[in-house]
Amino acid sequence: MADERVASHELPSPLEFWHWSGKHYGARSQDWLQVQDLGGNVNLALLLHRLDLDDIPVDLAAFQPALTRTEAVLTPWRALRASAKSRLDETEYQSMLAHELELERLQQGVLLQTLRSLPLRRGESHNLLNYLTILGAQQGPLRDLIC
Repeated sequence: MADERVASHELPSPLEFWHWSGKHYGARSQDWLQVQDLGGNVNLALLLHRLDLDDIPVDLAAFQPALTRTEAVLTPWRALRASAKSRLDETEYQSMLAHELELERLQQGVLLQTLRSLPLRRGESHNLLNYLTILGAQQGPLRDLIC
């Protein structure tokens, strides 16, 4: 397995990753939200976890431009939704939340697009551990996910 190239078709499609993320996020949403509370990105953390499961190490810095672009839209929308919650009826709030989820899905697509542009090889992978360490969260509820 060491130094084996990873073909593009071996990576998850955007739809596959969206469903996979929903399942893993949903099972432990509070734990994943801790990443966001520490200034990290949940979609990136989920992708890094998936890559660890597939033994695909990546350079975290490669994802920074994608995060910068997508967070420029997502972060203000998330803040607007949170601040408007008390002034909206349930239907309006759910509409804002649905739009936020579409932005999350868009961000995942951009992260996957970035991933596909990288030269990938299989090998020992500690992507999530490296990310949590950068965030100062190598100890905590996600520790058991680290492969």
